[in-house]
Amino acid sequence: MSVSIWFDKKGSRCFFAKWRERKPDGTVKYHAQKLVAYGNKYRSKADVRKSPEYLAIVQQIANGDLDSDHSRLLMAVAKVRGKDKPDSADRALVERVRSDDASESMMLSTFVDTIYFPYAESSLRGKTVREYKSIWTRYSIAEKVAGLRVQDFRTKHGAEILESIAAKHDVCKSTLQHVKFMLSAVFVLAMNKGYCDSNPMVGVMLPNVRKSGETYAYTLTEILSMLALPFDAKTKAAIGVAAFAGLRESEICGLRWGDYDGEEIRVSRSIDRVDNVVNPPKTQKSAAPVPVIPTLKRLIEAHKATQALGPDGKPIPTAPMFTGIRRETADLDKMALLVIRPVLESADIPWRGWHAFRRGIASNLFQLGCDDLTVQRILRHSKVQVTREKYIKVRDEKVESAMTQLEAAIESASKNHQLVQ
Repeated sequence: MSVSIWFDKKGSRCFFAKWRERKPDGTVKYHAQKLVAYGNKYRSKADVRKSPEYLAIVQQIANGDLDSDHSRLLMAVAKVRGKDKPDSADRALVERVRSDDASESMMLSTFVDTIYFPYAESSLRGKTVREYKSIWTRYSIAEKVAGLRVQDFRTKHGAEILESIAAKHDVCKSTLQHVKFMLSAVFVLAMNKGYCDSNPMVGVMLPNVRKSGETYAYTLTEILSMLALPFDAKTKAAIGVAAFAGLRESEICGLRWGDYDGEEIRVSRSIDRVDNVVNPPKTQKSAAPVPVIPTLKRLIEAHKATQALGPDGKPIPTAPMFTGIRRETADLDKMALLVIRPVLESADIPWRGWHAFRRGIASNLFQLGCDDLTVQRILRHSKVQVTREKYIKVRDEKVESAMTQLEAAIESASKNHQLVQ
């Protein structure tokens, strides 16, 4: 990029450097920087081209810095330090000052929109990014932090945000936990970028709201009743993988025939159910192989018999185990909506979602005497606390039996004494 020289002969009688900058949106910004005054030493443009001021600007622009304000600051710092032109120490000082100014003036909403969300899109799963963006917009958090710089945000601001959400929306505790976690992630990045020194969300207490609704786990009887219904081999195999291997919905979508050898299933990938993006397993533990029990093997083999075979008489290893209609892999949500639910409704069996199978295998194994650490390994959770608190649903058979006997006694008393109509 060329730097031209212009002489203001009618006004200041000074020489100026001029250059233009093309912005990403196609617009052009023109820059002008005062160089030296006309005098005995500088009487022509050729003289000015040899000046340290002109050479410093040329070097700055060659380094990719087109900001005229920056060049003025550099020259001022150099002169104060007794130099004809700025050196590396001057540039380092100016960069440090500019960086400090940027961190001090960065608004929180600007940081989230221009720094955090782009970082999240490049580092996190699509599902997580969508959830965080939804939280940011659904609860109008940008409006709640309007006028706050990153470094101004305090723990009390975080508490006020959660309290305002709880007051305006019918939310449960887990929803507020998600909001807190999202804001905490924002400040973790801000700390790493030098915009603040601590995470103010750490000490935020959750308001008193209703607890999350109880999740459901399919019993073994319910699962076997489903598999006895007139589903095709593909649907039965998908239910079997969810119920007897405990794979997540995204992991089932990501299965290829090469991941199954008749003895175990290797979880090598997951597919986002919304944008169909292929991701690695959720965690390192999630990539562990899962044993295939004979019942599940029969279901998968029946499905395999309906697939196109390669020259070796086996399904193509890279082919999806569960193929879709309009995309390569199956959409299990649509399978549930269009195929599974209508049949279940006719059999008076409620549909509780794919994850109810995963909770079901945890609860069924625990009910059969497996300890929670073993169940954790089968579900491939990173922490056993997640398995205990979110997946194992304990049914107390003695309590259920006692209540059944109580109901029988009530019915008997009603018949004999007509106490209960």
